[in-house]
Amino acid sequence: MTKVLALVALVALAVPAHAAEVYRWMEGSTVVYSDQPPQDSVIVTAMPGREPFPVVSAEDATVTSPSTAGSTSDTETPVPTRPATVDEILDLSGVHAQLPGIATSLGAEYLPRPGQLEARDGARVARIVAQHFVAERLYTAIHQEFGRQADGHQLGAMAAWFRSPLGRRITALEIAASKPEAAPAIAAFAAGLKTSPATAARLELVQRLDWVSGTSEDTTDIALAMARSVARAAASAAPAERRMRPGLVERRVEEMRSQMAGTIGEGVLAQMLYVYGPLTDAELKAYIDFLASPHGRAYSRISHVALLRAVRDAADRTAIEIVRAVPSHGWAAAQRAAEPPAR
Repeated sequence: MTKVLALVALVALAVPAHAAEVYRWMEGSTVVYSDQPPQDSVIVTAMPGREPFPVVSAEDATVTSPSTAGSTSDTETPVPTRPATVDEILDLSGVHAQLPGIATSLGAEYLPRPGQLEARDGARVARIVAQHFVAERLYTAIHQEFGRQADGHQLGAMAAWFRSPLGRRITALEIAASKPEAAPAIAAFAAGLKTSPATAARLELVQRLDWVSGTSEDTTDIALAMARSVARAAASAAPAERRMRPGLVERRVEEMRSQMAGTIGEGVLAQMLYVYGPLTDAELKAYIDFLASPHGRAYSRISHVALLRAVRDAADRTAIEIVRAVPSHGWAAAQRAAEPPAR
């Protein structure tokens, strides 16, 4: 969906290997994930969860006309006169424009930090990442999923929203926020929320937007898919006597979900407040109404399924090839060489 695609580049691994919330490091040939750093430090706890909003069904979801936000129209989004295509939906929704940044940001999670690998090994890893995290591969996967799942009527109803002035304006806001140069402004805005919080009404709208779109949950799924790919690859490359039992990798990665979900959820809310700040409450509600409609939910579901499947495939291939190209002792040796000599 548009929000996942707009925000994945910014928060889809709000818990990367080097972030303060979740850490990843090597112990021999095993990848360790933890919410605590490998050395003594402050323990960062998960943010408290939120009560879920009531389920919005197809029957009680009222679609607000995108061209007249604030007024209520029929429960069906009007279908435009000219036929809509998958290419048009992916262009008007901003998916195509945002995929290069998404591919780059997700692939960067596999790149070594300065001093973590020797130059030759670092170059190998970069080549592997560039080979698999390709925007056009993600686009092809999403395009094919829409072709399989969405019929002409659904595409037409989606296009009615994305063709509208408000739909185009929201897409422009999401694309602008997904650009790398927007990251400092978003970070400053999020920090400012501590002293200048959003109004209760605005926060409720944004929370509802997160709920109907599934952005936090979808983003957590993508983050876990990438964490799982590295853990599986490391486990398969370990000597038989040190290899994890079947199912242990899955259980350890799944244990991260609650901690990651809290952190990602808070990040998503802050970024939504920033991205949709220029919209009035009525305009934001119109967007929520579209996403809560049957056609809006279909758009979100298809986008998420396709993106998650494509990311899983790219992540698995990348992790396996990195482990084969640069064994764990290569990472450990480079880190030891970078450490200052003991006095």
